[in-house]
Amino acid sequence: MEINVYPGRELCFQGPHELYFKDLSKRKKQVMEKNGNKRKLRVCVATCNRADYSKLAPIMFGIKTEPEFFELDVVVLGSHLIDDYGNTYRMIEQDDFDINTRLHTIVRGEDEAAMVESVGLALVKLPDVLNRLKPDIMIVHGDRFDALALATSAALMNIRILHIEGGEVSGTIDDSIRHAITKLAHYHVCCTRSAEQHLISMCEDHDRILLAGCPSYDKLLSAKNKDYMSIIRMWLGDDVKPKDYIVALQHPVTTDIKHSIKMFELTLDALISFNKRTLVLFPNIDAGSKEMVRVMRKKGIEHHPNFRAVKHVPFDQFIQLVAHAGCMIGNSSCGVREVGAFGTPVINLGTRQIGRETGENVLHVRDADTQDKILQALHLQFGKQYPCSKIYGDGNAVPRILKFLKSIDLQEPLQKKFCFPPVKENISQDIDHILETLSALAVDLGGTNLRVAIVSMKGEIVKKYTQFNPKTYEERINLILQMCVEAAAEAVKLNCRILGVGIGGGIIHQHELIHGSSFCAAELGHLVVSLDGPDCSCGSHGCIEAYASGMALQREAKKLHDEDLLLVEGMSVPKDEAVGALHLIQAAKLGNAKAQSILRTAGTALGLGVVNILHTMNPSLVILSGILASHYIHIVKDVIRQQALSSVQDVDVVVSDLVDPALLGAASMVLDYTTRRIY
Repeated sequence: MEINVYPGRELCFQGPHELYFKDLSKRKKQVMEKNGNKRKLRVCVATCNRADYSKLAPIMFGIKTEPEFFELDVVVLGSHLIDDYGNTYRMIEQDDFDINTRLHTIVRGEDEAAMVESVGLALVKLPDVLNRLKPDIMIVHGDRFDALALATSAALMNIRILHIEGGEVSGTIDDSIRHAITKLAHYHVCCTRSAEQHLISMCEDHDRILLAGCPSYDKLLSAKNKDYMSIIRMWLGDDVKPKDYIVALQHPVTTDIKHSIKMFELTLDALISFNKRTLVLFPNIDAGSKEMVRVMRKKGIEHHPNFRAVKHVPFDQFIQLVAHAGCMIGNSSCGVREVGAFGTPVINLGTRQIGRETGENVLHVRDADTQDKILQALHLQFGKQYPCSKIYGDGNAVPRILKFLKSIDLQEPLQKKFCFPPVKENISQDIDHILETLSALAVDLGGTNLRVAIVSMKGEIVKKYTQFNPKTYEERINLILQMCVEAAAEAVKLNCRILGVGIGGGIIHQHELIHGSSFCAAELGHLVVSLDGPDCSCGSHGCIEAYASGMALQREAKKLHDEDLLLVEGMSVPKDEAVGALHLIQAAKLGNAKAQSILRTAGTALGLGVVNILHTMNPSLVILSGILASHYIHIVKDVIRQQALSSVQDVDVVVSDLVDPALLGAASMVLDYTTRRIY
């Protein structure tokens, strides 16, 4: 048998918070250490253009060096196979990779319709290739429309997908494509902590996300000290010195082609005016690139003495060129990602990379109506040297990726799972739902505050209302009624069915609350402990509540304060603050003898009430709750030792550690009684 006594207001303790990312790192480490593969992993790497090959090549080299673990198939498609874009498949062959399949998937036209048709053509051709190769996993990079076709084909053919550089934000249609590939992919290799958090926010399984850094950084960070002068001379001329030339690389923005062409025209005008040797790379194959090439030819860039216009530069040589340039200008992701590794100044134009994480070497020109703004940016940036940035990698991405690949268990279910955050369940009209939403209004009459709460059958406080306790009885009753009406109206909106209103303490016998013949059992606060004690709000006098409740202590504190006997050194009460029980407790702690005497008397009254209950009910446990409980417990135990019969002195007396025990106790009286009889 247990008994709950609620003198004064509740004790409030902060409950534990469930952290969304708790233990995720630990579980991921366990998964990576597990290797369920009993045979070589057949990996298909599909590359679409010169940019994605620079990220995929280091991984391909790593896979090739471990033939005991992997079999590598290389599929080449997209602009790699187009002469106007440099036939860049040749650099794959020069790197000594066997190309298993070449797929011509580009529909020429360089407009929006051509991009869509190219995706469709790739979707038509890829199934035969994948059926023939039968890879265990396909590695797809980035955010190009070709990559979307690859991921779609692999996902529909039940081939696992590893996506490189997911979770990043740039600022164009590339974002939508990148995030679409993320949803199709089973595994993710990201380059920055922010990208990792974006993937988690997109409900991807943290166990299947690897924060590795950018694979291209594995080559970048070891490249700058190599011979570079011959490379500079080959591409820009014998008379060009390091830090005295510009690299320009600008692509169309497919969501605003007209504006991006205008920006490119202004950029070329600014570069002509700036009068420095400039290496201009042709744009990629996105919609609008044809118009950009026309602008180059209209301005005579291919024949201008200060310009070298090229379709493609091998990545190893391109690294050396940007590492020793006086500035790079354009809107390529290379400018905001890779170039930061060398501290080369960068001018990022327009919105194509507006969401990227950048180092301090990047100066943004988000919009320009004339060439002047771009020209000013060139004067500010050209020739500077910034600290090297490692936002996107530390040079050790490939070993991490290979370890991640080895950890993939092909026996795990292919169907990917999304880690959605908890959401409110749909309302269902069945008995389980009705039982879950049965609720009570709990009322707590504290010395300082009145509180009303909606409490569910599960013991959860759905909503709580708090108001200052008025001075008069009539005001107090009116306020309680008003708060209850407000709470009941809100309960309808919250789909909570109110079964009743509870006030007071309680006695639990054989795991059930005792209600009494008229539902007034356990009015513990109104046990009389003195025949000539102070008046009580119930109309009697000498009750426990008249001595030990928050209101009783507030009354005694006000008396002392009015007689200038409350405050002691180190204590003050602001003029606009009402004197309450907490001030009395503070005074007692600071040595106020009168305050200490009042608390001893209150605790003794409570102790005598508990002794009466021990002699009547002989409980095994007494639980004190409320803000005053911790101040009373030692006095109560002393009174039990002095006044109780020896047969009941072994009772346990503890302070409740529940959050809002007064409200929960009051609600339990209603919920226990009504549900026990209805269902």
